Amino acid sequence: MGAFYGVLIARGIRTGKSYSVDMYFSDTANDTVRFDAGAGASSSSPEFKVFPEPVVIEDIAVQSGAANTSKIRLVVNGTPQPDVFRYSVHLETLNNRPKLNIGIKEGSMLSFLQLA
Repeated sequence: MGAFYGVLIARGIRTGKSYSVDMYFSDTANDTVRFDAGAGASSSSPEFKVFPEPVVIEDIAVQSGAANTSKIRLVVNGTPQPDVFRYSVHLETLNNRPKLNIGIKEGSMLSFLQLA
């Protein structure tokens, strides 16, 4: 299918603020996910997101239709993490997506790597 979009929902630990961040997926294996920097996520958007406070990632929702990738790996400060998210259980159309509880420290560079 080609490129598609998703959203990451995180909650601030100090403020309780909910952060909703638009994401762009190129559907290319080993490419990074791009994050909205104010004008909507696109192929030229930043490859990482830095939150102004420690956060907990609570949800990731993606559109269906990926042809070349099937999951994403969490990367923090350039280091791949053990957390892998399969698109099939994080589709935006599912009302029973798993509730996430992944802590990210303040100032950390959050990114995702697309995997086949």
